[in-house]
Amino acid sequence: MTPDNDASLFRLGRVKDNALRSFQAFRAQIDKTGLFPDLKGDLGKNLRQSVRDEGRLTKSYMLMCGLSAGIAALGLLQSSTAVVIGAMLISPLMGPIASMGFGFASFDGHQIRDSVKVIAIGAAIGILTGILLTWLSPIRNATPEIIARTEPTLLDLVVAIFSGIAGAYATVQQKGATAIGVAIATALMPPLATVGYGLGVGSLTFAFGAFLLFLTNLAAIAFSFALVARLSGAARPLSNVEITPRYIIAGIAAFAVLATPLGVTLYRVTAEAKAQATVRRLLEEDLKLRPANIAQLQVKWPLRGTPSVDAVVVAPQYSNDAERRLLAKLETEWGERPALNLQQVVAADLKSQTAAIVDAAVERSANGIAQDVPPLVAIREAVGLPTQALWVNRSERMVQIVPFAADGWKLADYRAAEQAAAAAGSGWQVRVIPPVQPRLFVPIAVQDGAPQRNAALEDAIWAINRWGVQGITVAGLVNANVASADQSQALGLARFVSTELQGLGIRSRPISLEQERLLLAPRGEAGVLVFIVAPPRRSGQTSLSQ
Repeated sequence: MTPDNDASLFRLGRVKDNALRSFQAFRAQIDKTGLFPDLKGDLGKNLRQSVRDEGRLTKSYMLMCGLSAGIAALGLLQSSTAVVIGAMLISPLMGPIASMGFGFASFDGHQIRDSVKVIAIGAAIGILTGILLTWLSPIRNATPEIIARTEPTLLDLVVAIFSGIAGAYATVQQKGATAIGVAIATALMPPLATVGYGLGVGSLTFAFGAFLLFLTNLAAIAFSFALVARLSGAARPLSNVEITPRYIIAGIAAFAVLATPLGVTLYRVTAEAKAQATVRRLLEEDLKLRPANIAQLQVKWPLRGTPSVDAVVVAPQYSNDAERRLLAKLETEWGERPALNLQQVVAADLKSQTAAIVDAAVERSANGIAQDVPPLVAIREAVGLPTQALWVNRSERMVQIVPFAADGWKLADYRAAEQAAAAAGSGWQVRVIPPVQPRLFVPIAVQDGAPQRNAALEDAIWAINRWGVQGITVAGLVNANVASADQSQALGLARFVSTELQGLGIRSRPISLEQERLLLAPRGEAGVLVFIVAPPRRSGQTSLSQ
């Protein structure tokens, strides 16, 4: 052995001895509190072996993971807290997580590796179960229970830490597994089911956010187990730990794998807290509000994405350009333009303001609106037209927009605007309702005697569906409907279009266009004239649809 190696081993031994003496002094103070039983000797060894045995991979473990994830997925889809709690009660994830925490406390690389394998298999079963049930379920809406688990928050992190400490303390006290299972499942099984939901509906944003929550909570719980195991003396004594460079590198790598999502979450939570304070200050300064008049304020700043702000304020008067001013100031503060949804509730007197604030809080609790906000600014910009009306259906995650009529815009242009707005909607459905036209002429091509669908027909059917009309009249036109053969072919075109509309549940009546109405259609073109708005019924007159 070379002198350099001897010196390295000597320094490593001194570090180990100093750490051992410091920890023994600290443990002596902990023992005086009487919080932990005496786990020295065989008691601690038996507990470590019991924890390791309970964390092994078994058939019953895999079955219970699937059942627990299935119950959690169904509870999330129904937004039923009681059903989600039922999944928590039977979750088996506490076994391998406790084993991993004890592995960290004992510097046991083999135990850590085996526990990670068992946790990974359980997580995979949970995710696959969530995907399968999402595909089979007729419910696809993102419920508040699902949305609440798509992004880690500071409260989620605190819950995970407390759960880990409670579970670890119950383990060293040998108080039974039920309390531990509830504590661990609270923070782990529902996020796994949410990952499955996100993948099932094709929302990678939901899946990634829920998986980050899972990893964050897993790390917090595992480290809490490790801390309690070491403080209680349940972990393997440090004097029996073989500290070598290989073990140090392996331990640092395992720690980094779990600590990275924990650090990422802490960074994002801190950034959101600072951003929320900035928004609150700007709202109070710009709108001259008291802190209590900001009824709701939610700021989300994903690691890779645009920040979003959802705020409901109660003010004595409406400010027309408040949203524009706030956007400009936030862009100056943050260096990028956020997605902003600012709702102003006008309440002049104190009693009205108090009622408005209470109503906003009730709506937030009932519908979770602060958790799921559409990027309205981005959607409006994508539409590219002034908006005269806008509705948000949060239960179905849908935004409906009625733009003003614009010169030169055709139905195809409004439909393209809807597609652009949907792309900017971040998972929200967007419906653009074009200005209503009393009638539409749709040219129809005939190939080998059969009418053919075309872009004009697709646009017309899209618009009719958006207008939500029923009982319309579809009149066919071929060569001015002069000859009987032309009238017959025209009626065939009308029936073809009527069948296409019926596929969307739209009732219509196919006819051959009357001679007196030929001037309403372009000359020389074969197609259909769709009467959207029937003439008014007056005494002595009959409408076209009669």
